Amino acid sequence: MRSSLAVAVSILALATGVGQAQQATQAPPGQERLDVTEEWSTVTLPEASPHWIWVLDVAFDNLIASRINIFDGDSGKFLGVVHSGFVPNLLLSPDKREIYVDETYWSRGSQGDRVDVVSIYDARTLLRTGEVILPQGRALIVPKLPTAQLSPDGRFLLSFNMNPATSVSLVDIRERRYVGEIETPGCSFVYPTGPRSFSLLCPDGSFADVTYDDSGRAQIANNQPFFDAESDPVFEHAAIDVAGGRGYFLSYEGMFYEVAFENGRTRVTDRWSLTTAEEKEDGWRPGGWQLVSWHPGLRRAFVLMHRGPRWSHKQPGEEVWVVDPEANAIVDRFALEEPSISLLVTPDAEPLLATLTDTGVVGIYDPESGEHLRSIDGTGVTPFLLHAAGG
Repeated sequence: MRSSLAVAVSILALATGVGQAQQATQAPPGQERLDVTEEWSTVTLPEASPHWIWVLDVAFDNLIASRINIFDGDSGKFLGVVHSGFVPNLLLSPDKREIYVDETYWSRGSQGDRVDVVSIYDARTLLRTGEVILPQGRALIVPKLPTAQLSPDGRFLLSFNMNPATSVSLVDIRERRYVGEIETPGCSFVYPTGPRSFSLLCPDGSFADVTYDDSGRAQIANNQPFFDAESDPVFEHAAIDVAGGRGYFLSYEGMFYEVAFENGRTRVTDRWSLTTAEEKEDGWRPGGWQLVSWHPGLRRAFVLMHRGPRWSHKQPGEEVWVVDPEANAIVDRFALEEPSISLLVTPDAEPLLATLTDTGVVGIYDPESGEHLRSIDGTGVTPFLLHAAGG
């Protein structure tokens, strides 16, 4: 009893002392209390510039709450953020008015009921304006560009799914509704090839070509293999130019494949090695994550290259090699300020080349001269992908 009473008295004395100290600091003798008023404002962004760089940060330290950070590539200024869910994919509407985030949530944070959803945002206010539930789910992998894509006119969103059977969810963006599922047995990812067509990569080294209509009815056609998936696979990231009817795929060992898109079908029209025998001996090969970008005006592909052993395909690029597909030639190469896992060439007439390190540094370069213009630090914790409006 005495012990309990002593503890109670000690607690009371401590509380009284803390209260007196707080009271003393709140109103010092001879001074007026300073009331702090919080000020805030809401900013509306202008129409997205093609030089804005959208950095998708997967946030490995907090995977259920990723984010998309927006920066001005000309000034390096931070413009805004879109908060997103688990391993999301970002898509920007062709008219630059909307943002689509293909994402996943659980009702209790990291557990509970799962919901897969396409969230829709206003591109100027960054406010959420709608959503479409994906009842069949979506593939939960570290984000890659071909995991979700838009039809060229922006009407439909195509989301790759694997549960474990592979399929593509079709979402009507204009009507804000889920249309249905297109089964794609064994074949993965989405590469738009025309107004209502896309292709997928298959385990045997071939493309599967899919055409569909507005109601979701689809037809699938197979092709002969064009690469050996065991000895020299291709990267999932490719440079796709739907308007130009072309796609460019790279293999781990540096083979460059040019693919024609014709009436919803794919046809490999050329293949050649990016590296000479001497460069192969030195270990030069493609690598990184989002490692290739195409600029239709310059008619050049830009590829991250590094020196490393076989199967070093995720190693960051030390240099950018500039490819002229028409001449089957490397026409330029330049060293990067920092090894980078991703790159993007903005789609406008005066393009910038942006690179991304695995520590969140975005490098901005002149793609024609290779001149380093600026670096933007702190763009994410574990960022993987770069996007630009109109690209």
